[in-house]
Amino acid sequence: MKVTTLIVVLIAAHTSAVPPCELKEVKDENPIKVTPSWVSQGCWSEDTSEGREIHLINLNLDMISWFTMDLKNTVPASIILNSNKNVSLTLFNENIYAKVYLIRSDSWITVTGPNNTVDLDLPTVVQSDSNSLLGWAKSKYGAVTSFTELIDPQSITFNAGRGHSQDCELQTNFTQGKYLEYLPVTTSVEVKFCRIPMPLKAKEEVHIIRHLPVDTMTPRLIEVNFTHHNPSTLILQGPNTTTWKIICRIDCKFKSNNPFIIMGHLLLPNSPNLPASYEGLLKFAEADSNTAPASYTEISTDSKRLKVYMKSMTNTAPQLPSTSLQTTTSPNKPKTTMHLYLSPDYRSPSEGIVEVLSNKTIYAEVSTSLSMEGAKLDIENCSLHARALGMEVKSLDIKKETCNPKTCSSRRFSFTLKPVQEHHSQRWDLQCFTAVTFVPHLILREGVERGLKVIKAISTLPTREFHGLELGAVLGIAFASFLIGACLTGALWFIHTHTGSTVKRQPVPAIPPVSENSSANHSIGSTQSTPCSSSSMA
Repeated sequence: MKVTTLIVVLIAAHTSAVPPCELKEVKDENPIKVTPSWVSQGCWSEDTSEGREIHLINLNLDMISWFTMDLKNTVPASIILNSNKNVSLTLFNENIYAKVYLIRSDSWITVTGPNNTVDLDLPTVVQSDSNSLLGWAKSKYGAVTSFTELIDPQSITFNAGRGHSQDCELQTNFTQGKYLEYLPVTTSVEVKFCRIPMPLKAKEEVHIIRHLPVDTMTPRLIEVNFTHHNPSTLILQGPNTTTWKIICRIDCKFKSNNPFIIMGHLLLPNSPNLPASYEGLLKFAEADSNTAPASYTEISTDSKRLKVYMKSMTNTAPQLPSTSLQTTTSPNKPKTTMHLYLSPDYRSPSEGIVEVLSNKTIYAEVSTSLSMEGAKLDIENCSLHARALGMEVKSLDIKKETCNPKTCSSRRFSFTLKPVQEHHSQRWDLQCFTAVTFVPHLILREGVERGLKVIKAISTLPTREFHGLELGAVLGIAFASFLIGACLTGALWFIHTHTGSTVKRQPVPAIPPVSENSSANHSIGSTQSTPCSSSSMA
């Protein structure tokens, strides 16, 4: 009995799921940082309207019903306030340089304080959309100096000031400049993290981030900035009210049961049936023999918006971004490259300016660093642009090869250059436009170029490759040959039957006897051979 009990205990210990690491609160040495985000999007430009700065503050409120605002600007400025819900505002001081405008629609901003305010009535459809709101302000005032979308500020200090951009275009990775300061509402964020030892056979790391909100009714946006050096995949799991915004620096492989934003596009979940447990997620990460979980993170918060900064296990000192204004040029933008080949085996790419003969087939491969399951890279069109002669352009007829239906991050194609005329340029730029789609959305469109030097072929006649005849053509030729032979045979038989029976053999004329008179014979022979001579003699 004791032996049986021992065997049962051993089997149970062997089959139970043993956590590979212990979850601990995040410290500075961990390769992950999580911070609440209070500015969801915005822009800052140098534009003014008739010498007056135009600043638009769009309030996204959930946890507050009252806030304060201190006007410290010393230049003429108009402050336009919009809110998604009714809220009370207290203005601290009177400022002769400031004009405060309140947008009223479904929600109202009630103001107390010394400054006079002006009400602006707007349709709900404009008030509720940041892009529409910015477009309305540009149309009404002719310019917008700044646009700031703030989440639950307790207080705002407005300083005014112009930026450096020529135009105010919304940016999602935006940090406001010196023109505005704010104090956010207090929120709680609890982060637990553990690092998992990687088995030697695993070729790809899997990093799991699970969102455990305080309540599941409030929509939350979590921005994940992921930097890695080894092949890696992100697994992002959360309740239905979670939306992930993914910013990657190389490949972008991820799976999520929630909607996600990538390259500014909101897409549907690509793994809707992800497990909602610690053990289940680890098991899901081990399903592929080439992958293994490398880290596990749990985030619990009552904040509506979070930013997560995560770096590869080889770099354990992640840093938060600086507070300077973000520009539209981002290192996170996927890179598109093109290589040219002179043979269909795609083994040795040509470097630099590629010298090619006209009438020859050129092979090319376009690749993007944006790699995720379900995404497809396509080549929209290609053309040649001359480096001289007034920017002459020639369109190309390309032949595209098939691509992996699951992850199509590179496409191969070929084309043949037409003969180059004597007066045409020899140096051209091959330009192709590519598009990355995640059905049915277009998430990235890029242009890529390579230099070409086209050398005129020695032969003026284009080379033709003979690929043989199809079976139908062979049978057609054989049948036509048979008909032609039969017709010729029939024609010959017809001629023989109609002309052979009527032709009679003509009798051979008798040869006169030979005379013994040699002179007579000579005379006759002379007469027969020279009739003119005999006529003369007569």
